[in-house]
Amino acid sequence: MDRIVVTAAAGSSAREESLYAIKPILTKGYGMVAVTDIPKGTRILSESPLFTFQSEPDLQKVERTILEKLRLLGREEQRAFFALHNAHVGRHSPPFGIARTNALPLGPNTRQKGLFLEASRINHACRNNAQNTWNGSLEKITIHAIRDIKEGEEITIIYTGPFETYMERQTSLIDNMSFNCDCELCSLPLPQRHESNSRLRRLKYLDGWMDELQYTESQPQLRMQIIYEMIRLFEAEDICNIRLAKPYSDAFETAAENGDETRAKVFAEKVYAIRKAVEGDDSPSAIKWKGLAEQPTRSSLFVESGGSSHDVDQPPEPQSQEFEDWLWMKHEWSNIADTPEADESPEDLGQDSWTSVFQKLGVMQIRDDDEGSFDSLSTTAIRDTLESLF
Repeated sequence: MDRIVVTAAAGSSAREESLYAIKPILTKGYGMVAVTDIPKGTRILSESPLFTFQSEPDLQKVERTILEKLRLLGREEQRAFFALHNAHVGRHSPPFGIARTNALPLGPNTRQKGLFLEASRINHACRNNAQNTWNGSLEKITIHAIRDIKEGEEITIIYTGPFETYMERQTSLIDNMSFNCDCELCSLPLPQRHESNSRLRRLKYLDGWMDELQYTESQPQLRMQIIYEMIRLFEAEDICNIRLAKPYSDAFETAAENGDETRAKVFAEKVYAIRKAVEGDDSPSAIKWKGLAEQPTRSSLFVESGGSSHDVDQPPEPQSQEFEDWLWMKHEWSNIADTPEADESPEDLGQDSWTSVFQKLGVMQIRDDDEGSFDSLSTTAIRDTLESLF
């Protein structure tokens, strides 16, 4: 079958000039494929949810909610729902398994999820080429190209959390979606994979450090130095999704808290450009940042800082190295501590953790009576084995 036809009864999707088709993908079931070249920033899809539900610890309650929502659907919508993939066969009932596999979040930091017949067909890649975001004004999920996508290329989003290393991504995907990832990022040769893992660990460390600095006295030079390094690491990792907006918004807040309107305006413009590209200029977040780019002093941070909004110093000409140095306050930088490595060493993980990792990845079966069992391996042997695998 060349593609799945979603009936008008499901009628929730708005296809942007037939930019894609749903087709069989080898080893993946079905997926979304570009039928024409799609430039970066293009809205590929906007779709209303078939139904919504709230994720919570009481799984039986969640399952009852899903069943009640399904009963309210028409026959064609129900058929379309049950045609979706179920990664939890044997662990949950089919309706709950399908919903848990395919539901997408209705915004950041929310337990609200939606089931989308077309967007749910988009497969995962750790280095994705599209971004899914919930547009609260439209009450639809939108999919935007975050890279140029060629005709015939699969359109992908990311299922994993931020800054996860190769092993963390694989474990998460196996646990939650029952598949191993062999995307471009996960297929890197071993030396490049190690470099990528190091950058991701550094990003996670710096991101946590920035969160801690929010609760301490303002240190604008230190914050700017951390943020600048994060952005360079984003570039090295080729991360261009919605996560790239956070360091620039952190830089805006740092400038605003110090009454630095000139720098704040530059950073707000950068956040707006990212939000517009990955969410569309009609998203509430993009509209907010467009307003801050036009008038940074709209931010309450200028008031909360207790200072007046003023230009701390005048910038050099834009697009120059002097401007870059000025923007990030490089002349006031100091040394930043290196990322601790202790939490990444095999000694810090128990036997059960490493046994689980090896077995899940299908690398080796470990039994207590094996001559090469986990217990008989030294720390060095374990480390060497990991080096060869990851």
